[in-house]
Amino acid sequence: MNKPLAGAAPLGEDIPVNSPTLPGKRSSAYRWRLWPAMALIVVPFLGLIGLQAYQALKQGPRTALSQQLVSHTIDVMLTAQSLRSALQNAERGQRGYLLTGQPAYLVPYNAAVHMAPPLLGRLTRLTADDPDQQRQIAGLAPVILAKFEELRRTIDVYRTAGFAAARSIVKTNAGLDTMQSIEVGIDKVIDTESRHRSRQLAALVAQERAADRIAMASALLVLVLMLSGLLLAVLSVRKSRRLQWEIQRRAEEAAQANRLLQKRNVELASASEIAREAKEEAGRAERAKGRFLATASHDLRQPLQAVSLLNGTLRRMVRDPDITEALRQQDEAISSMSKLLNALLDISKLEAGVIEPERRIIPVARVLAAMEQEFRGIARRKGLELQVAACEAYVHTDPALLEQIVRNLASNAIKYTRAGWVRLRALDDPPWVNIEVADSGIGIAPEQLPLIGEEFYQIGVPSNSSREGYGLGLSIVRRLVKLLAVELQVRSEVGKGSVFSVRIRQSAQAPALEGPQLAPPGIREQRDVNASILLVEDDPDVLNATRMLLRTEGYEVLAAASLSEAVQQLHASRGTDLLVTDFHLAAGETGVHVISRLREELGAPLKAVLFTGDTSAAVKDLAHDPNLRIVSKPVQAEAFLELVRALLAA
Repeated sequence: MNKPLAGAAPLGEDIPVNSPTLPGKRSSAYRWRLWPAMALIVVPFLGLIGLQAYQALKQGPRTALSQQLVSHTIDVMLTAQSLRSALQNAERGQRGYLLTGQPAYLVPYNAAVHMAPPLLGRLTRLTADDPDQQRQIAGLAPVILAKFEELRRTIDVYRTAGFAAARSIVKTNAGLDTMQSIEVGIDKVIDTESRHRSRQLAALVAQERAADRIAMASALLVLVLMLSGLLLAVLSVRKSRRLQWEIQRRAEEAAQANRLLQKRNVELASASEIAREAKEEAGRAERAKGRFLATASHDLRQPLQAVSLLNGTLRRMVRDPDITEALRQQDEAISSMSKLLNALLDISKLEAGVIEPERRIIPVARVLAAMEQEFRGIARRKGLELQVAACEAYVHTDPALLEQIVRNLASNAIKYTRAGWVRLRALDDPPWVNIEVADSGIGIAPEQLPLIGEEFYQIGVPSNSSREGYGLGLSIVRRLVKLLAVELQVRSEVGKGSVFSVRIRQSAQAPALEGPQLAPPGIREQRDVNASILLVEDDPDVLNATRMLLRTEGYEVLAAASLSEAVQQLHASRGTDLLVTDFHLAAGETGVHVISRLREELGAPLKAVLFTGDTSAAVKDLAHDPNLRIVSKPVQAEAFLELVRALLAA
């Protein structure tokens, strides 16, 4: 146990009265010893009050300056975000106008055109104190002007040359690259502003911490002086040491807490960076997945296209019955492989989320009419009665995806109905429309209903037996129903048939005027053997297979692998009656470019067949053209030749 200092009076004990000092001198000496102690208490206390007042006066301007810097940074970020939003609104308005042709979509575009210059000027003024931001904004301004010029030019092309021409500009991805450059530029301005303000705020914090340290040191000094005074007056050494130990312990705890806080801040910053990198990686993976599926959709169909056309050529060149039968079976195998490939690619695209619905108002009767035309012959050949009954309702949906749902349901109904009928009808049930596909087929057992939407599942077909299809139709339907946000209901009874009902909300608006519909291809019995066909295909195998097939039919075939070669062949030939071109060509060229250029060279609407491996709605909804037929790869030789004869006869 610590002992009191020698000579110090115990706490609360009076000074002995028998001191040798005289009473007058004793009182005077006591007061003399007390004054230094009082001075050590009062003077530092007054100094501490003055120091606190000075700190309060200095703290006010620093707080105001800090708030001003934060407000300025928020203003810069809001202005930059407003500029970004204006550009995005302009692009969305332009896309809406291109897709619908309605001027109302140009309202956000025009508003953005007027808002962008003031926002850019305000951003320039707000960042006048930072040369880095000034250079970034100076580089950003011409890119923004280029973006508005690209949007305006696309709108002008749409107004003068139509949707296809405007779409070809959009598909160059120049606008996307410009928008990404703008996004990066705006993000740089915001990041620079954040770093700049962080440095300034850090400097203010450092000043405050320095002032706090000075105040703390002064306070400690005052405390020491006051404790010294109290020590001289009343306190013992033990209390003084205990107080110092307590102050030291608290300081160590504060330092440890500060180190823990800094560690947590570093961990949070690291976690935030990891999350940001993971998000960017997910975005890159999603874009790569979309590019892969687009490439696979084209490249996987090319070999099948070549094999199918070569099969058709061989069937015309041989007469041996055994070889003919082998080629017929090979043709069936190619057809089955094509159906499987199309279904697998459709499922992959739906799973990857690269298919976006392109909604518009359409009559339900048009969907049923297309299905009737597609399945009437198939049902007749199987001895089934196809019943179709439509209503006059309209729906707002993606017509290609809705047709795909009804097509898969109708195909399944015909496949699983051995005798009787298949009925397609649309029931008006405001505010809904129910599109029903019913049949008198084999029906579905209750325990199998939850399984019919799974991949490769077929009712009553063992896994090791031959099969008509691959059990992917309803799996695609299930995904399309979810994508279009419609409802699918199923009722079935074994031995009596099934009813699949697609429930979709009616549209209260009148449909927009549509362009001319494609005339159904006719068939001419006599062949125009003198016809000249220009074939454009960048794949050598498909090019040779197509050329051989057409030549076996007696047509004169001119072949080209690119747009420039096609123009040369056109000028060198005696005349071209029909153009057959692939949609995806090398060097970013497309079949649409080839058709447009050759028609421009001829000054006449050249008849054309456009092959494509892209089954998306964007390709299926190309501008309607009575002189154009769009064919999805792979196509059978007979169907292709029938289409060629029909176009030449038209």
